[in-house]
Amino acid sequence: MKILIFGGTGLLGTDIYEILKTENQVRVLSSADCNIIKLENPYNKIKIERPDIAINCAAITDVDKCEKEEDNAYKVNAIGVKNIAIACRDFGVKLIHISTDYVFDGEKREPYTEFDKPNPVNIYGKTKLAGEEFVKSILNNYIIIRTAWIFGKRRKHFVDYVINGIKNNEEIIAVKDMVSSPSYSVDVAEQIKNIVNSHESGIFHIANKGYCSRVELVEEIMRILKKTANVRIVNQSQWERPARRPYFSALKNYHLSLLGIDNMPGWRDALKRYIRAKTEK
Repeated sequence: MKILIFGGTGLLGTDIYEILKTENQVRVLSSADCNIIKLENPYNKIKIERPDIAINCAAITDVDKCEKEEDNAYKVNAIGVKNIAIACRDFGVKLIHISTDYVFDGEKREPYTEFDKPNPVNIYGKTKLAGEEFVKSILNNYIIIRTAWIFGKRRKHFVDYVINGIKNNEEIIAVKDMVSSPSYSVDVAEQIKNIVNSHESGIFHIANKGYCSRVELVEEIMRILKKTANVRIVNQSQWERPARRPYFSALKNYHLSLLGIDNMPGWRDALKRYIRAKTEK
């Protein structure tokens, strides 16, 4: 199968490439290779490559940056997605688009399923939801994947922030009123591989099972490393960031489970495997 990955050099895109390349012909595009905010760029790439499937991992994922640079966030996370979807429509390509738990407002207080109504509370979530809506309105053959609190080897994230803080004996700030499903990019990519090899379509949540607060995540990292740290526990109002986060945005892989293909491990197991892989280098 021929697969083209937009944003393929990022955290999730890198693992998707590594997992899919053994059985498929995979081409990776970075943001430098293809600026998706201009229609002709993804259009020409798809016209030339003629993939069977396009996977879009391209996005501005810095939540606070989106809040401060709203226009740019909409250009990439919404208009860029629209442009890829138009190209996929015109050349008969299936699109797998990566979205986020932040399309939800966090008021449910139990894990969100694919059948819950989105209601984002920040610009990042609003732009990602707009991208989803473009995909659904333009294409018939698509899969939208929502994941949460991604950690992996490609770039820095909260888990690395905590590990480095413990290592360097630095203060770690943990927000207690932020709860979601920490997800290992390798596990998400493996589940995406299963979907790529299927004829499925629609919206799917792909996250490691279970959920925790940022405080509980820090505690689990300390337990795995068998070390303690200087942790300052705050709530969002004390944290003082430009963008509000949903209080509870954990995801349930309900669509996968209904089909009997939910192979995602629990978040604690995923975290332990990531830390082991990171510390054994």
